[in-house]
Amino acid sequence: MCLPIRRHCLAVFSILAVLGCITVPARGAPPEAAFDILLRGGLVIDGTGKPGARADVGIREGRIAAIGALEASQGTIEIDADGLVVCPGFIDLHSHADRGILQYRSAENYIRQGVATLVCGNCGMSPTNVAEFFGKLRDGGTGPNIALLIGHGSVREKIVGSRNVAPDEAQMTAMKREIRKAMEDGAVGMSTSLRYGTGAFASAEEIAELAKELAPYGGFYATHMREEGSQILEAIEEALEIGRLSGTPVHISHHKIASASVFGLTRLTLERIEKARAAGVDVTLDQYPYGAGSSRLAVYVPQDSLSGGIEAFRERIADPEQHRKIAGQIEVLLLDKLYEPGQSPRNEADNIRALARLQIARAKQTPQFEGKNLTEVLQARGEAVTLPNGAELLIELVSQEVVGINHTLDAQPGGDVDRVMQYPLTSHASDGAVFKFGEGNPHPRSYGCFPRVLGHYVRERQLLSLEAAIRKMTWQPAQRLGWTDRGIVREGAWADLAVFDPKTISDKATFQKPHQYSVGVEHVIVGGELVLHKGQMTGSLPGRPVGLPAKKSP
Repeated sequence: MCLPIRRHCLAVFSILAVLGCITVPARGAPPEAAFDILLRGGLVIDGTGKPGARADVGIREGRIAAIGALEASQGTIEIDADGLVVCPGFIDLHSHADRGILQYRSAENYIRQGVATLVCGNCGMSPTNVAEFFGKLRDGGTGPNIALLIGHGSVREKIVGSRNVAPDEAQMTAMKREIRKAMEDGAVGMSTSLRYGTGAFASAEEIAELAKELAPYGGFYATHMREEGSQILEAIEEALEIGRLSGTPVHISHHKIASASVFGLTRLTLERIEKARAAGVDVTLDQYPYGAGSSRLAVYVPQDSLSGGIEAFRERIADPEQHRKIAGQIEVLLLDKLYEPGQSPRNEADNIRALARLQIARAKQTPQFEGKNLTEVLQARGEAVTLPNGAELLIELVSQEVVGINHTLDAQPGGDVDRVMQYPLTSHASDGAVFKFGEGNPHPRSYGCFPRVLGHYVRERQLLSLEAAIRKMTWQPAQRLGWTDRGIVREGAWADLAVFDPKTISDKATFQKPHQYSVGVEHVIVGGELVLHKGQMTGSLPGRPVGLPAKKSP
């Protein structure tokens, strides 16, 4: 357009505006119908911990384009958020969703909690070919975004096997190469389980050497520590030492006291973590908001008895002498984990209470036991509820690779769960997975973690403020991941948002009936697309692999 004609058009435009023939947007305001999605009148809680404020939020091309009074603007889709909270979609720092996400791509159990990003590959277990895994994720998409930690145990098993041996020089070189390749392909760090699996056979020096490979990429070290019961203070020192030797940030997974004999030790663990942070150590933690954990029941047998894998374990327990030794070691572990101070294995009532702490979640060979605890199984068989019989039952269940739920955490008001939750640097995380709805008897955390915090701990018990709880689910985990444009409601940030009713958000899943979706989350937006709309799944799968900000997105 030539300059004289352009000036003429502007003059005509101005005259028409004065006559009221057209509407002129306010200076700096977006034009009408400028947004793909426009959320109107919600209580916007941005994730940083600041008090919420009523505002509109406009989304365009996958990002948050405007926040404020947008009455003059329109959206292709408009959502009345009056009475609802608009906040960042939750970032679950600790999940095992990599196990089922390719089969159950929508991850409905997480979307209905308000989760927009799942960090997978925790506790030392992950796909070892990150590029291949991410390629499969992109091919079809997912409901939430996916980030991945490379699992040390999976890498070790690939290179060294499941043997209780130290890696030789060639094996260490190969493991380092695997870690580097994983980071180059988009992993955000490395995870370990030093409590069980092949990770239990690794020394702190081995882990530190491998963790050094994370530093050039800005990755962090997440650890299921070697012990979460009576020896937890020593385990924390080991984790901190690994961080010091490797030069990487340390993240303590699902922090808890998992032994009834030493409930209350979080007073000392949190004090030690705070002392380390005051000395300049970058250490953080996460927690699931329940009084029980879940894992293979193999955590209750001596880990060296599992060297060589489950077949080697079956061979050992077939030998009477080794069987007797393993059973005795299990009895010692059960005394530490299941019996509270003052309880005795010589007391039948104490045995009944103690062995009821272990509940069977998934048992392929004996599905009739799913949902029952050890006490109930022994009673159903007509066996006495004793510590030796409990140990023998565990040997049988471990040989069948049974997964259990461990009711060994102090969830009483003022107990360890409360104390860890209130610690400012604790992020809320599920430690859950995605799977077929209705199958098995999994831990309810896979369905209810985040609504449980917002409903039970915020609204009902008022243990945390709403803003503080949301920070622990959004901006705080984003900071651990080094992300500046996720986990926050801010112009220019990715439009990963959760919209929920603070009066009704609740978890429904229980330990006996876990397959129940949470309620109260009305809308979930991932990358600017509605995945949940008016409480209904849309079928959209906009989630993508998300890596570290320092390198090209995978």
